[in-house]
Amino acid sequence: MPLLEFNNIGFASLTCAVPANTQTIDENPDCPDGAYRKKFVRQMGIRKRHISLTEQTCTDTGFAAAKRALKNAGWSADSLDGLIFMSQTPDFNPATGNAHILHYRLGMRKDSLAFDITLGCSSFPYGLSVCAALMQQPQVKRLCMISGDTNFVSYNSVDAIRHCGHFLFGEGTTALLLEQVRETSPLRIALYSDGAGYKYLYDPYSGCRNAWRQFRPAVTANGVKLGAERPMDGIEITTFSTDTVVESIRRFLEDTSTDVSDYDGIVLHQANKQIVKTIGRRLKVDPKKLPLSLDRYANTSGASASLTIVDAYANDPRECLHLLVCAYGIGLSWGIADIRIRPAVITSIFPVEDEIFEEGLLYPVTDERKLPC
Repeated sequence: MPLLEFNNIGFASLTCAVPANTQTIDENPDCPDGAYRKKFVRQMGIRKRHISLTEQTCTDTGFAAAKRALKNAGWSADSLDGLIFMSQTPDFNPATGNAHILHYRLGMRKDSLAFDITLGCSSFPYGLSVCAALMQQPQVKRLCMISGDTNFVSYNSVDAIRHCGHFLFGEGTTALLLEQVRETSPLRIALYSDGAGYKYLYDPYSGCRNAWRQFRPAVTANGVKLGAERPMDGIEITTFSTDTVVESIRRFLEDTSTDVSDYDGIVLHQANKQIVKTIGRRLKVDPKKLPLSLDRYANTSGASASLTIVDAYANDPRECLHLLVCAYGIGLSWGIADIRIRPAVITSIFPVEDEIFEEGLLYPVTDERKLPC
């Protein structure tokens, strides 16, 4: 992949909003599956997550994050030239777009662009490259990039969420404001794809391909019968993350004439603790420069990398940070970004209470109001 380089791109604000509801894994050894929970915590490194119980989606937390980011930057929403939403979980039909919902809720200008990019765990470097490319145009001076996914819909009820004894995915949405600046260090990004790996992590029933087959028994190539769950080849995904991704980072360091020691932090997608630690070990990263957020927020999909930046560096006393950010996952796709950001523009992760968007057509399932005839 050719190294992409963008000049005059500055980070004006970065923040993250999470649902107020939290869950902690019960590690009591007397639980019916206590041994499994203990193993899960040891291997995955996850003990806590934030997840909605009130139909709060990533556009709700994204709206809260965007408002706070705008306030921190001293910007008004109508000063934005565009909004890009990185998500695999649209509130409505994909064509409506989460970006358009926030365009409306924030009160942005009609001559500003808005669209979604449907990437998951790898979305941060991809979204950053799209924003930076758009900002090479003189008239695109300010953009907002939202990253987040809604995971409560993976469960069929509130009780199912509450009684989940172990979990992999959490919810959190980040808002990043980018602006044209006169002088800054170049933003360097490399992007990669391996379409042959699509079958290692995908949902065969959520699209059009198997729409007529979802009620029939299905069997994967290795003989596993599928129910409603998303198939994932853990061995292949781990190998991809700890081999292919590592080699790409080494190539990136070589192409940019840098070393891991040159960076203040190596920020990785928080897939699980074992993968993050293995990548760090193979690259010989100082553990102090390898932040972890998944122990308290779980895997937050596309928001994972930017959430980790917020979690690790919101109160950092240094004037400027030089970070290597790598995100990888579904596709298969992965990307690497060399960024410089001032901790002063990063605002700590904050919870959002029961604020949700009602489009006026359907009412929340918890609402006891009498519906109109």
